[in-house]
Amino acid sequence: MARAIGIDLGTAYSCVAVFQHGKVEIIPNEQGNRTTPSYVAFTNDGRLIGNAAKNQASINSNNTIFHAKRLIGCKFHDPTVQADMKHWPFKIVNDVDKLKILVEYRNETKLFTPEEISAMILTKMKEIAETYLGKKVTEAIITVPATFNDSQRQATKDAGVIAGFNVLRIINEPTAAAVAYGLDKKISAERNILVFDLGGGTFNVSVLKIEEGIFEVKSTAGNTHLGGEDFDNQMVAYFMQEFKRKHGKDLLQNKRAIQRLRTACESAKVSSFLIKSL
Repeated sequence: MARAIGIDLGTAYSCVAVFQHGKVEIIPNEQGNRTTPSYVAFTNDGRLIGNAAKNQASINSNNTIFHAKRLIGCKFHDPTVQADMKHWPFKIVNDVDKLKILVEYRNETKLFTPEEISAMILTKMKEIAETYLGKKVTEAIITVPATFNDSQRQATKDAGVIAGFNVLRIINEPTAAAVAYGLDKKISAERNILVFDLGGGTFNVSVLKIEEGIFEVKSTAGNTHLGGEDFDNQMVAYFMQEFKRKHGKDLLQNKRAIQRLRTACESAKVSSFLIKSL
């Protein structure tokens, strides 16, 4: 029987896991990290995904794509897309009423849908899993925010198909979190639990009912624009204002400088949140 993998396709980072030897194993990437940046970069030499893409973002900002999760299943004129575009160095276009991302790749102008970019990230997670397991992987379960609508869920599934998966199921992230903590095994009687999920780009609070190992989402609320990336955006905006106040220069048109500032802000944020134990 083919072994399925579980993929958390995140706004900022993605990870992949497999159930074997009676437990869930989070699969490390080639750097030994359990999460991989959800970044795709296009250069004249080829395509980069994950850490390699993120590491060169400051020198190739126009062609380094991130936050594809905030575009998947959306329309160009959606208010959230229009607001997000102000934070991105890459270009979003409306191509025959379809939202697409414009890049320069191998000296040519190319257009990609958010599903295609997401599929590239999923392909990377597939390769990580296959290297770890030593065999081909064709089946996957992919998580999405509980607040995703039908269009966003279908687009995520389409991305999985493009990546070469038979997508067994699209499941809500709070449900996946509850399974990861083994709550379906630890709780025997019917119980209601509260799942608080603050990620790189989304924030969800859900009430789940667990009965005989079956999860049911009773209620959910959240914000698809409240997460670590939004903290970064606030820091970037603050320091841009401070730079302008002190030096009289506006960084708004300098995409490379903004990308360097974003990288520095993320590093400062991560180093300031040191949790020794839970």
